Amino acid sequence: MRQYYVLTSNSDFLDVFTFIRNHNLEFSAHLNRTRFWVPDGPTLTEFLLRFAHTTSQVEDTDQI
Repeated sequence: MRQYYVLTSNSDFLDVFTFIRNHNLEFSAHLNRTRFWVPDGPTLTEFLLRFAHTTSQVEDTDQI
């Protein structure tokens, strides 16, 4: 699973959050951002096609 975040101030925030809810993705809401996890497979492909330009992937700092 890959972890992403979207800033609350982002103009696409509501669209991304609707995607999260419609796909029952695990998420963690914060004041400034929402972090969420997208599983590999068709859901990830759809997510990236729709929102890769407006969200950011959280880097795994344990691997560095």
